[in-house]
Amino acid sequence: MVRLILGLIDPQGVALRQAGRLRRRIYINNGPNFAIHLDGWDKLKPYGLSIHGAVDGFSRRVLWLKYCDSNKKPKYIFSFYLDYIREINGISVRVYYDRGTKNSIVRDVQIALRWTDADQYQGILSFVYVSSTRNVRIERFWRSLREMCGNVWMNHFKDMSDFGLLDTSDSVHLECIRYCFLLVINKDMNEVCNIWNTHRVRRNNRISCPAGKSEVLFFQPEVNGARDCNIPLVDNRELNDVEREYSQRPPELDVSQEFLTIARAAVGDLNLQYPHRNREEGTELFAAITMYIERLV
Repeated sequence: MVRLILGLIDPQGVALRQAGRLRRRIYINNGPNFAIHLDGWDKLKPYGLSIHGAVDGFSRRVLWLKYCDSNKKPKYIFSFYLDYIREINGISVRVYYDRGTKNSIVRDVQIALRWTDADQYQGILSFVYVSSTRNVRIERFWRSLREMCGNVWMNHFKDMSDFGLLDTSDSVHLECIRYCFLLVINKDMNEVCNIWNTHRVRRNNRISCPAGKSEVLFFQPEVNGARDCNIPLVDNRELNDVEREYSQRPPELDVSQEFLTIARAAVGDLNLQYPHRNREEGTELFAAITMYIERLV
């Protein structure tokens, strides 16, 4: 009886479901800096490496891709967001992010900066909590990141663990991973960002965003009949006060000062090469430093 009634009141929906097709939602974006999508990538977190990134919804351009010992610290994330604000000398209309205390400072500052604006997305509507299925811009980038270089590093660290060289339960080993590999990983990630930001986005009739290269779409939206939605900052003095109190940048090489002192002593005593150029040299350096620390203990 229910099946027959549904066929009468919603024949189109029944036909679509029978065909195995879903009606997709239409993504609407007015231009660069209208909506930015933030998220963290945790695939390397078991090995002491956390990544945080942001993507512009209109151009798909990567706005930042940062490393830290934890992408759950609100002050770290706010420092990344603050660099973006200063780069464009303004704020985006909306920010999309998942729920959690890690984004509390970004949420409060975004709402505060947009509180007195008169558009339909002012105030609390300028920050939107979404699930991963709706945060598709940054989720799509994570997929490409994993395909381009993420899997290589995941497999490398897994091999180190399988051979007994890396103990993921030892905090010293995790700090040593960051010290030995962060510069090489950062080089790979910068190459990924350059490739992503200069690749040509194909046309899609289900979204309002045009096709083209991400860099061109972001910096020259007028070519595609769009406009930069950046909302200029009126006064930076309050932002400076907030930065002093709530912003914190990750430490050098994301390691403690104590470990940094010991690692530099090991490099000097053992006549090692630092910085290194590839994964193999980083692995040799990791083995040498961990053995040096074990002898000290």
